[in-house]
Amino acid sequence: MEKSAKKLCGFIFAALVAVGLVLAIVGMFTGLVTFGDKSLELFSELWGKPGAPSNTFAIIAFIVTIIGAAVLLIDAILRVFMGKDLKIVRIVGVALAFVGAILILVAGLLIVGDLNDTLDKLSGGLAEKVNATYSAAAGVWLGFIGGLVAAVGGGLPLLKAFN
Repeated sequence: MEKSAKKLCGFIFAALVAVGLVLAIVGMFTGLVTFGDKSLELFSELWGKPGAPSNTFAIIAFIVTIIGAAVLLIDAILRVFMGKDLKIVRIVGVALAFVGAILILVAGLLIVGDLNDTLDKLSGGLAEKVNATYSAAAGVWLGFIGGLVAAVGGGLPLLKAFN
């Protein structure tokens, strides 16, 4: 591959990683769970109340994803601007971003399931009759997609076609 094309690919992949990082950070601070027209954020004070599920797993999942995307962004900057090729750092970043994205999805869906079970217990089974359910909000999906985008943007330079 020609040097200018390689540099252009490097910029594109770095931009993908940056977009993934921004999506994950925005997802961390937007609604995690929706109920009707209301949204429950990751850092809401309601998580500490008795009977509410824990949000610790979701916080850890977001942190893992953001760390992975940040490592990939640093690697992309080193690769594009300084010519340093640290494949092991890139592999670790891709693994963290990808696993973190999956963990965000799992954590969000587990919290939604726990909240639906709590709602059903509190309402004595009425929750199903009135179709009152919690669902994953934009924060879960933004974090998940951001982690995947960062992992793909950081992982593509590992392929022989882009070297």
